[in-house]
Amino acid sequence: MSDSERSTQISSDAPTAVSTALKTDAAKLVSPTAVVERSVMSRKRSGMLIICIDRDNDVGLKTGIETPIVGKTACLEAATKLALADPEEADANAIFAAIKEYEELVSKGINCEVVTVGGLFERGVLGDKKIREEVENVLRDYPAAEAVVVSDGVEGEELTPVISPLVPVVSIRKVVIKHSESVEESYEILGRYFRMLLTDKRYAKYALGLPGLVFIGIAIAYLVSPTYAPLILVALIGIILAVRGFNVDREIGSIRTLSSSGFLRLFGIAISVLIVIGGIVSGILPFFTKGTPAYSYVWGPPNNGILTISSVPTVMGYFIANAQPLTFIGLGVYVVGAIIFNLLRPTHRHVMRNVVALIVLGLLYIPVYLLSQVLIFKSSPDTLVGYALFSLAVSFVIAAFIYNWVSQRRGHPDIDEIEV
Repeated sequence: MSDSERSTQISSDAPTAVSTALKTDAAKLVSPTAVVERSVMSRKRSGMLIICIDRDNDVGLKTGIETPIVGKTACLEAATKLALADPEEADANAIFAAIKEYEELVSKGINCEVVTVGGLFERGVLGDKKIREEVENVLRDYPAAEAVVVSDGVEGEELTPVISPLVPVVSIRKVVIKHSESVEESYEILGRYFRMLLTDKRYAKYALGLPGLVFIGIAIAYLVSPTYAPLILVALIGIILAVRGFNVDREIGSIRTLSSSGFLRLFGIAISVLIVIGGIVSGILPFFTKGTPAYSYVWGPPNNGILTISSVPTVMGYFIANAQPLTFIGLGVYVVGAIIFNLLRPTHRHVMRNVVALIVLGLLYIPVYLLSQVLIFKSSPDTLVGYALFSLAVSFVIAAFIYNWVSQRRGHPDIDEIEV
């Protein structure tokens, strides 16, 4: 053989050798699952397979029949036993629906078979894997060309990707109760949220923790004083709602991350709240302290402890007059604390706003005091109106002055220090 002929033969054999090597390497890379699928699909296929899916294996658990259940007679017997064991079981209806589908296709001359496959009670990956294996075993004995999936809910749609690599799925039938087409889906969603309320710590503290506190409070209230137990219960529920509504729990939890100025702000708020509470108490105590004008008005003649609608303004006047000093001091402490807090911050934001609030609070003291005197002595409100208009005018002047001052310094590099 000449050199030219030998080179021609080598060049013609090279593609064949390369192709053979590539096929060999590709065969080594094929997964075992692909081998099973190819072995199942390599056989000559014909007919149709109606697959009824029982994902949680109710038919196996409640009747003792092992899946897969192949054939009309076996499926009918399994569905009957399941319906007798649990008349409310939806999987029995699904099996009957699969049998009905089988009979309709047979009556039309289509060669088909019906089978019921089941997963596991826990569902999940292992249950779906069991369903796939059972379908593979059935296809070895009955190599169908196509399949119809029947289920009692969303399982058919979810498991179609698991079954379709083994046999083409041409139809999915979902069997639901006629009175509501989404009963099972609704139950599944509600069950998911219910489990989340019980297991997720973000929601369990509200779904379980708050009712638990209420029940504990009821028990303690009836143990301490059965007479005042309802009142204590209402107070406890009110405290819980207020704490959650004003995010008190989150504010308390954020104390660990506060800066030095933040602790000062918190201290000022606490002091102001205590002073305001003291003011409210000082407004109520005179009604129960002998020798005070408020006590004489309520418990002396002509009221004698019985209040009417006409006496309500006078009672409010005494309350305002007695509670005003400490209440205004508490509000002033709060505003001063806010000013100091904002001065300690790098940007000095809202300082002027709080200064205006402090001035307005001082201007309101006299009108509020005059209001209490008008309510108590039924005097003319002319002086009250005059002071109220004076305070309002001064407030407008101060606000206008600060607005103009800020507007003139808009381009100043330290604008943050005067920002309202």
